[in-house]
Amino acid sequence: MSNFTFTVSLPKRLKRPGAKWNELILKIYFSEDASNILAETAVAVTLSERNLGPTVFGAFTEGRIEEFIPSRIITNKEFCNAYVGYEVGRILASIHSLQIPISKKNRIQQLTEDMIDRLRSSARWSTPRKMHTTLFDSTSTSYPNEVTVDLLAEEFGLVKRCLSVSGSPVVFSNNDLHEGNLLLRDGVQVTEDGLVGRTDNVDPLVLIDYEYCCYNYRGFDLCHYCCECCQDNTNEEWPGYHIMQNQWPNEQQQRLYITGYLDEIDKITKTQGGVRPHCVSDLPLNREEAMKILLREIRQFVAFPHLLWSIWSFKQAEIFPVDSSRYDFSEYGFDRLAIYYKWKPEILKYLSSEN
Repeated sequence: MSNFTFTVSLPKRLKRPGAKWNELILKIYFSEDASNILAETAVAVTLSERNLGPTVFGAFTEGRIEEFIPSRIITNKEFCNAYVGYEVGRILASIHSLQIPISKKNRIQQLTEDMIDRLRSSARWSTPRKMHTTLFDSTSTSYPNEVTVDLLAEEFGLVKRCLSVSGSPVVFSNNDLHEGNLLLRDGVQVTEDGLVGRTDNVDPLVLIDYEYCCYNYRGFDLCHYCCECCQDNTNEEWPGYHIMQNQWPNEQQQRLYITGYLDEIDKITKTQGGVRPHCVSDLPLNREEAMKILLREIRQFVAFPHLLWSIWSFKQAEIFPVDSSRYDFSEYGFDRLAIYYKWKPEILKYLSSEN
């Protein structure tokens, strides 16, 4: 937990019809890293100014006050909806096109290395741990019999080599896109025919929580949506999560998702007088050729987030043992690591002539 979020409401007698300040969100940070707090505040303010997030009314050293958006978090089923995928593509294109006044350093890679270092001091990781899965069907996946911190570091080093030659541009990224960070505005319904009840010029979905935002490879954010279609954290019983491998978006769904991304890029290009955003500077103007490149980028990046969140989960397990929470971070870490090995052959194509 890195912050507390409170809803603050005026007494009924003081509320004004339609006023944004009738209800507000108060966020209190727990991070001791002042630079991270400053960066997250800068991001929130920039997104607020671009209508890509809640309006920020004020910020202070320990937190900020922002707009309360009447909404709810979408479900995993809604998250996998093809029309939601289209909207997510639009949102990511808008985010990737931004120039945010924060360090261009890849904080995700540094975070991963820091977590690996933390595991080195863990008694649990002082000896090899047996590789296994809990919910992931690994019958067709090859992985090592044992896992060590050195192995995790070796795999991450390999991933970094692949990414360095991927050709995917470094852009401002959310890095944590999943259904728990997407709000569906009140009055909007997700149906098989589209998003019903939406208002003109108002995005029906709002992406929140930029705790892990930083400059990162475009492919990470693009594939993250597809990854998160296949798992959620709503299981009320042990181990606290679900893995649904059959929910990986098919090609038609991925194409609609990328269509949303490219449609928004075209819109931004038009508003910039024909200047394309830097996040697509590597893509050809031909729509179908650009589509193929991004679809391939999704496939070849999938291994990275699975490895990242596996290591993150192992670190969380050191803080939150399963007997203090229904969520078993350790088991989740092994499942995500197994999925990494499933997709590892795809990312290795960056080191071969197959790409």
